[in-house]
Amino acid sequence: METYEAIYARMKQRWQEESGAECSEASDIAIRLRVLAGELYNMQTNLEWLKRQLFPATATGEFLDRFAEQRGLQRRAAVKATGTLQFSVTETKQTAILLPRGTSVSTGGEQPVRVYTTEDSEIPANTYSATVPAEAEQAGWRGNIKVGTAVLPVNVPALVDAVTNPSVFVNGADEESDTALRARILESYVNRPNGMNAAYYIAVALGVEGIVKAGVVSKPRGAGTLNVYVAGATGSVSTSKLAEVQLAINHARELNVDVLVQNAYSQAYDMIVAVRVKAGYSGQEATAMCTAAFEEYIKTIPMGGKLYLSKLGKYLMDTGSIETYTFDPSMSDMVIPASKYFVSGDVTVEVS
Repeated sequence: METYEAIYARMKQRWQEESGAECSEASDIAIRLRVLAGELYNMQTNLEWLKRQLFPATATGEFLDRFAEQRGLQRRAAVKATGTLQFSVTETKQTAILLPRGTSVSTGGEQPVRVYTTEDSEIPANTYSATVPAEAEQAGWRGNIKVGTAVLPVNVPALVDAVTNPSVFVNGADEESDTALRARILESYVNRPNGMNAAYYIAVALGVEGIVKAGVVSKPRGAGTLNVYVAGATGSVSTSKLAEVQLAINHARELNVDVLVQNAYSQAYDMIVAVRVKAGYSGQEATAMCTAAFEEYIKTIPMGGKLYLSKLGKYLMDTGSIETYTFDPSMSDMVIPASKYFVSGDVTVEVS
């Protein structure tokens, strides 16, 4: 695309050729040419943006959502993490301590995460504690807090002496990114579900809320059998969710086909990379951006897919924070079976 400076220089040169006079930068005609050049440049920019929205491989935002709808897909919404909160007292009380729904607790740190109870409960009389279901206040990955981090009362009853989360909060997920949605759309063109292939069963499984990846293994228990492996945003899903997927597939499966739904297995992949940081970025910023890019790429790889170092390298370069990268010799392209999904393992970013 032609730059603003190039457009203006070309227009100015053409005017001088046609008029036979010099065009001073302070003249009225120069001002007019600069304004017109700016508008032409804006028009070119808009046209270039519009061209990218015409194809699913380059479309973004709402235009990518429209391509997804054409393929029977939908961008996955952000999901709140869920877990439990434990409220306790140091001395038992003669009466129950009410814990109303919405009782809120926060984590510490610079970016605290607030969680709250999802049902009315109480610490019964003459007991020391009660454990109550809870969820993150905001949907997203940050809601997946670690054990024992939700310890700061927000609107906890005064009679409660301590609060914590006895287990991790799970299943929180950010809204599906353009990159991840684009990968699903393009995959739908390659593997079209036809009612009897693996893509069909994968599509049925992914149609269940909370399932983000699925894979199919044919004939694991003999002829006429299929195993469908599924995973949620943070890995394994609950028994009830497996039953929900099983029910959906039982309604959709072919006659005389025995389909079993199971949790998929994770396959950790470590990244060890040396990078040269681009001017204007600190080593800490580059490390954080490269780590996030690695995790983003990992999420786009389907179950049974292949991890390509060349694609991973592109994700790193697209952060704009590094000039070059060199992967450790221990890293290589890797294929996993349809019963597994990639997760990010240990990450080491050496900056220079």
